[in-house]
Amino acid sequence: MQNHMLRLYHTNTLIITETAEYSVYADGGIYGYLPVREAPEDIKVGDSVEAFVYLDAADEVVATMAESYTEIGECAYLEVIDNGERGTFLDWGLPKDLLLPYSEQTRPVQTGDFVVVYVYQDERQRPVASMRLHRYLDEDYDDLKINEAVDLLIAGKSDLGYKAVINNEQLGLIYHEELTQPLIIGTRMKGWVSKIREDGKININVNKLDNETRDDLENEIMAKLKENAGCLNLSDKSPPDLIYARFKVSKKNFKRALGNLYKKRLINISPEFIELVTKDASGNRDN
Repeated sequence: MQNHMLRLYHTNTLIITETAEYSVYADGGIYGYLPVREAPEDIKVGDSVEAFVYLDAADEVVATMAESYTEIGECAYLEVIDNGERGTFLDWGLPKDLLLPYSEQTRPVQTGDFVVVYVYQDERQRPVASMRLHRYLDEDYDDLKINEAVDLLIAGKSDLGYKAVINNEQLGLIYHEELTQPLIIGTRMKGWVSKIREDGKININVNKLDNETRDDLENEIMAKLKENAGCLNLSDKSPPDLIYARFKVSKKNFKRALGNLYKKRLINISPEFIELVTKDASGNRDN
């Protein structure tokens, strides 16, 4: 048995201990041997896997290799799938839905809505969602520094601008006047700390792309192209979420990096993919 304590409602590293035709088990430490759901067919005893550990509907500790959309201590943009007596239920990628109590809602929500929430544990150690982000996230700068790159989740809109979750820990503001186009609630993107106000609150810029960061992004794109036989199924026409999932940058910054690589005659850009420019036998680049 492994000695370290597994964290419920988190992704944990597990060692597979038993496989059968219809069941897979892993070493769950103090929880005993855990059934592992959604395991691949080729899994073997001794394999080390990443699995989300949680209590199922029967209050049994189980693990799943299906990807949860979030975990305790994180923020996420989740779909409302039902309403009940105690609150609203959200889809977070698991068979047992996530409760958003009515007391934790900042506005009425309906089935099919999407909401930005923070996931915490209640007094019974059960996962609960809250739309009241200010209760759980800091609104001052802590140890952030000017020009520091941060991960953002666009959480809401006001007269001043957009409220954003910073690194799952803090809240910041992106002013309307600093944007070239509106942002979409629920979008994940890169940003930079532009100002720490006198009250400690944080201003964020999402358009900044300094020379060092631009060079890093261009190098990363070139490396990914070389790893994938010179072609990537992303382009300047791709959805922002796909771009962020692959490179952790906004679509605007990705397009700018592609433009620079194209001007250097290093890549070709098509509506659905980008590819490396090849050279002919004489060393000239083939367009």
